[in-house]
Amino acid sequence: MAEVQSGRGTAEGAKCLSRKTCSGRCSRTVPGMPRRSEPDPLAQIVGLRIRQLREEQGLTMEQLAYESELRSKGHLSNIERGLARPTIYTLKVLADRLEVKLLDLVTFPDEDERQRLIDATRRMSRGAIRKILKEDAATAKKAPAPAAKKPAKKRLRASGNKRSR
Repeated sequence: MAEVQSGRGTAEGAKCLSRKTCSGRCSRTVPGMPRRSEPDPLAQIVGLRIRQLREEQGLTMEQLAYESELRSKGHLSNIERGLARPTIYTLKVLADRLEVKLLDLVTFPDEDERQRLIDATRRMSRGAIRKILKEDAATAKKAPAPAAKKPAKKRLRASGNKRSR
C-alpha cells in the first residue's frame, strides 16, 4: 500500500498525498489536483485585470511570477486564464510586485464610471487626489441629508384585535 509523507518519514497504510515522489520508502508518484477545465467567471475577470496591469508595466508572466513571492509561472498562467481562484494573499503578493493597491486588481474600469474613476486615481498625483477629496467633502456638507425612513407600523391581526397581554 502507498505511504503518506510526514515530517519524520512516511507512515504505511494510507494514501500517498505528495505530488512528487515521496522521500524514504515510497516510490509512487501521485498526480496533482484535477485542473478546472472551464474558467470561473469572477476568477477570469480578475485574471484578465492582472494580465492588463502586468502588460502595462511591460512584465512577462515569468518576470511577475518569479519577482513576486508567487514563484510559479504555471500558477500565474492559470490565474490569468481564470482556471485558478487566487487567494487574498496571492492577490496581495501580485499587487505588491505590480506596485498597485490590492483594490486595483478587483477594479474593472470597463464596467462602469465609478470603477473607471477608481482606476484613473492610479495615475493621479497625491495632490490631485487630495483636491478631489476636498471637493467631495465640501459637496457632502452642502447636500441635504437623506431623509430618515419612518418606522414601519405594527400590523394588527386579521381579526382587527390587538394582541392581549
